Amino acid sequence: KTWTRQETQSVTGKVREAVKPQGALKPRIQNAVNKLQVQISRMDTMLGKLQTRDRQLFQRIVTAMQQHDTNASRVLSNELAEVRKVTKVLSGARMSIEQVQLRLTTIHDLGDAMVEIGPTMNTMRGLKSSLGKFMPEADTELKSMTDTLGGLMSDSLTSGDAFNMESDASNEETDKIL
Repeated sequence: KTWTRQETQSVTGKVREAVKPQGALKPRIQNAVNKLQVQISRMDTMLGKLQTRDRQLFQRIVTAMQQHDTNASRVLSNELAEVRKVTKVLSGARMSIEQVQLRLTTIHDLGDAMVEIGPTMNTMRGLKSSLGKFMPEADTELKSMTDTLGGLMSDSLTSGDAFNMESDASNEETDKIL
């Protein structure tokens, strides 16, 4: 029995830890993309081994059938069915992980684009105030362009359907690709 009191974190400490920023988003996204790539590579290796095992089992089934060994062919067929089930599940998981990786890469690239658009908006605002004194028609045009860029940034960052995670992904563009 221990006589010392165990140090536990308070509830407020746990909440603070949960909502505290964990650093810059870009390196965290890149780190996640890299980790997902490692997992995809591992899954590819496992899928390759399963496909090799599939071919070997199938060949053994053919040999057993040619030798009229029904018991062996039945056992091997059951094993082949299990290998194919695992292959199917693993392939689905791989595709899901790859989809997440692609979405994170898109978010990463979109963030890069937003970083480039930000200074452009500041420059356009500065131009708007300077040119507005001399060319009133340029003022309205620059305001329109600034509003367009601002809308682009806010739509890109707040739109929930821009990165919709549908597993079926049955839209027209996907059908064209397929």
